[in-house]
Amino acid sequence: MTGDRADLVFTGGVVHTVDANNHIAEAVAVSDGRILAVGSNAEVTATAGPDTRHVELNGRSLTPGFIDAHQHFTGVGGMAHSIDCKAPGMDSISAIVEEVRKRAESQPPGTWIRGRGYDHSKLVEQRHPNRHDFDAVAPEHPVIFVRTCGHISAFNTKAAELAGLPLDSEDPVGGRFDRDPDGSVNGVAFERAAAPFRNASAPSRDELREHLIAANASDLASGLTSVHDAGGLLGPPMDVATELVNAGAIQVRLYAFATVNTFEHPLVGLLNQTGLHTGFGSDRLRIGSFKVMTDGSSSGPTASTREPYHVDPDDSGILYWEQEELDDLIGRAHRAGWQCTVHAVGDRAIEQTLNSMARAESEAPREGLRHRIEHCGITPPDLQRRVLDQRIVPAMQPAFFWEFGDGYINNYGRERADVMFPAKSILEGGGIVAGSSDSPVTDYRPLFGIEQALTRATMGGDVCGPDERVDLETAIRMHTINGAHAEFAEDRKGSIEVGKYADLTLLSEDIRRVEVTELRDLPIAMTVVEGAVVYEAS
Repeated sequence: MTGDRADLVFTGGVVHTVDANNHIAEAVAVSDGRILAVGSNAEVTATAGPDTRHVELNGRSLTPGFIDAHQHFTGVGGMAHSIDCKAPGMDSISAIVEEVRKRAESQPPGTWIRGRGYDHSKLVEQRHPNRHDFDAVAPEHPVIFVRTCGHISAFNTKAAELAGLPLDSEDPVGGRFDRDPDGSVNGVAFERAAAPFRNASAPSRDELREHLIAANASDLASGLTSVHDAGGLLGPPMDVATELVNAGAIQVRLYAFATVNTFEHPLVGLLNQTGLHTGFGSDRLRIGSFKVMTDGSSSGPTASTREPYHVDPDDSGILYWEQEELDDLIGRAHRAGWQCTVHAVGDRAIEQTLNSMARAESEAPREGLRHRIEHCGITPPDLQRRVLDQRIVPAMQPAFFWEFGDGYINNYGRERADVMFPAKSILEGGGIVAGSSDSPVTDYRPLFGIEQALTRATMGGDVCGPDERVDLETAIRMHTINGAHAEFAEDRKGSIEVGKYADLTLLSEDIRRVEVTELRDLPIAMTVVEGAVVYEAS
């Protein structure tokens, strides 16, 4: 498998192997892209030859390459080309509109002005921007702004025209529009209602190339070596991604989901193509889960809940499917050999998802199932038990608590906020929880997610579910080996063990000695993918 001599050795550090015993070693040797040896400085140094590169760790932490089990890869790259509503000073609709005005002056009429990341609950005006705001400064440019959650879009009249949406349109099933007093669409679309604007504003092929290359660079600099793309690649972007991967321009390993939100979605046709299912491709770019969107966002709030929201007794969120409809779709994907996963945030959506997955398994039993739930947000004890009994792998986002936790407490109430993303309970019950960011919804840096798994702290100084906080080694496992397990790859990556891929992340310090609240900003010194140094701090 590997040569007798190392190409690269790391010595004198704190090597978090993330093996079954969380063993800490001193040194690691790499040969032909694989781990050649793990052990003491003397053992590893003995594998070096005259051409071996030697990296002295000087007490710093070396971990397996971090894995983000739920990221929107093209979205991360696209942030550099959009108006960033999380930038300093972007705390009002007037500030957002001013940025749109500047873009309209510099861009040709008819070209899209895109923005991302606003949170209406944190804007001075305490509302979403709408078409009237944008029309005033950019009547000849289509404008689309996506709320931080990704489930709500604000748009102008020109964008509605290009999306083919009459302003007297009715609400679709699984979505809705905000409306003016006369009943016309006012430029805010929720859930399925936002789909026409996403399609109309999709980036060009050249823009996609730029977005993918930018996402690769950002992720590598954050220590990520693998990403589960939760929606966006499997479709037209896949050709571009394949081209870039084959050319060596993308080094991050990609596990690309097929994401659908209606029966009419073109990817539903994949279920009827004989033999096509999860696992096709290579360890650089592989087809991943068949993902179904079933409810809204945790922070919108549009998550589908069993009881009304604490902040609004008339609202229980948005659910996309009737039970029989979801049963049909999940059942077809399951029988076709796909790993199934469902975006389910609210407890009603999670219960519906578990019902569908249980039915699929009972009607067509399969060995080695690893169906997933993306987010698995409001998960009280009765649903935790079902997740464990059905061997579901949740991909959770502890990073959400910082940015959205105060809203969780306000919108859902303390009791439900405390059982959101209950990683510790699932892990202690014998389950496997994969850590992830859902970026660009929030910070893509895995160290930010690790910090939040330890603290579950909010911006306002509160804590959501203190009993669900995990320790450091567990948080590292969530963002390495557990992510590998979620894509059936724990035999090849996710830990530092002989024979596995040499996917490694070198931190600038010993992570155990860093203050918890400073983990998010701990610099990455080096990122290695299959033995190649693909990022190195200057």
